[in-house]
Amino acid sequence: MKNVLIYCRAGFERDALAEITDKAAELGFYGYGKPSDQQGFVVYHTNDEDGGEKLIQSLSFNHLIFARQIIAVNDVIDFEKGGRVQALLEAARSLPLAEDIWLETADTNEAKALAGLIKKIEKPLREGWKKSGLIRKKAVGVRHHVFFMEGDQAYLGVSYASCRSEFPLGIRRLRFPAKGPSRSTLKLEEALLQFVPQKTRERDLHEGMHAVDLGAAPGGWTYQFVVRGIHTYAVDNGPMQKELMNTGLVSHMTEDGFKFKPPVKVDWLVCDMVERPILVAELMAKWLSEGWTQRAIFNLKLPMKKRYQEVDQCLQLIAGQLSQKGLRYDMQYKHLYHDREEVTVCIMIR
Repeated sequence: MKNVLIYCRAGFERDALAEITDKAAELGFYGYGKPSDQQGFVVYHTNDEDGGEKLIQSLSFNHLIFARQIIAVNDVIDFEKGGRVQALLEAARSLPLAEDIWLETADTNEAKALAGLIKKIEKPLREGWKKSGLIRKKAVGVRHHVFFMEGDQAYLGVSYASCRSEFPLGIRRLRFPAKGPSRSTLKLEEALLQFVPQKTRERDLHEGMHAVDLGAAPGGWTYQFVVRGIHTYAVDNGPMQKELMNTGLVSHMTEDGFKFKPPVKVDWLVCDMVERPILVAELMAKWLSEGWTQRAIFNLKLPMKKRYQEVDQCLQLIAGQLSQKGLRYDMQYKHLYHDREEVTVCIMIR
């Protein structure tokens, strides 16, 4: 597989391409792409026959901002109506064996119109894959993807468990809780699930911890801590949801989020304030550098242009300040499904 196919939110194609171009160059891969606005994906072409596979196996999924999903592919496959299964089977002979196959499209209204075709073709395609021996239980961590662009065009590719989303289309769908103060609660819920792995969740997110939520009102992000039994200092001049305040786990601090200093060292800091991203980055770096918190999740609100460059600048600023303090840390970042014009960052001091 010589190319890389990245699924992204429609409208962020140029950002996804700028990012993969930078990441590839850092690893010694060189190529090009031609993004089309609002198509929900981008293709990065390398010059090596196996460049796509090597590249995605060298990357970390939570260190890719705009990629919802990332797979290695060859050139687009064109097929006549009625010959799709055979054309895809022939192309699949060059792929490594896989434990499963997914049929997907971009997350756009135009692509969703292909749902009927996918439903119709999925059964015969799976049967063909099994009969041809392309699906094997022993091929753990390898997955085939058929990414339909049109009824007569698709990319066929492969992903590896070391760098990919485990959700169809790269979308983690969550249900809004009945008692949630605002829909923003889904942003923090998705971030916690994305960045705090199950194996460390008992250590990093448990009852009895203390947290600070900057820009908390009406309490969407605070809610995610309260349901986990974590006491939260909710910092905002605006009103908090009464049900949250009645839990006894919330201390409402009517102060400026940029001036607030916690009365005690806390386990978590979260922030979803609508401010310039560089100002939020500076504030987060201060909290972590001063040792006021060990963990932080925050959103960087994106400008209209050069969004990737803006986020990269913020991440470098934080990394530089933490390194100056001699701190060891893990930093993850992602344009999550429930994000809009923002990117979510998670930093944990080791």
